[in-house]
Amino acid sequence: MHETRSFAGRIRGHAAFQDVPEHVPVADTFESLADVLGQKSNAAKYGDKLMAEERDKAREEIFTKLTFACQHSVMVATHRKDPTLMDVGFDLSHRVYTTKPATASLPGQPSKVELKFGPKGSGIFYVLVNRVPGMGSVEVQYTDSPNDESSWTSAERSYKCKIELKLDLVKRYYIRARYHNNAGYGPWSSVVDIVLS
Repeated sequence: MHETRSFAGRIRGHAAFQDVPEHVPVADTFESLADVLGQKSNAAKYGDKLMAEERDKAREEIFTKLTFACQHSVMVATHRKDPTLMDVGFDLSHRVYTTKPATASLPGQPSKVELKFGPKGSGIFYVLVNRVPGMGSVEVQYTDSPNDESSWTSAERSYKCKIELKLDLVKRYYIRARYHNNAGYGPWSSVVDIVLS
């Protein structure tokens, strides 16, 4: 959500996003999508499986709109012959296609999952996962009943190895993480726990 709002701020006054056709996502589009994701994420936090699915759909829509926005900035920059218009806060690199198909293997298991407390009394803590080649994104799940597989709730999937979570105070939570890449999901890490007070 934070990254989506940050992106909205970067393109709000950007020359490539002024007076654009309606199919091009603009700053207000990303602000609205961040609001929807926040609502769905909060509802999913309490174990609502339907809301978890809707949260995941909202994430996918954000990724799609980000792709459209980045492609738009590249097209405008190319048309105007002004490479500075490609600067939307992401490293836009040219993809080279080969005739040989890429073979991806499932990512391994995270070998290190650490938990660090955030500001005292805030309910915020950080999940730190080691970075490995080919890991893709990191999925973090939490529960207060680790033996009940259906009780595990997914937090926001991230491409960073430091994930911020905010949960209820005066409770013990169990945390696990796994990697996801083009080949699929890797195995879950060992479970670690934290008591928020």
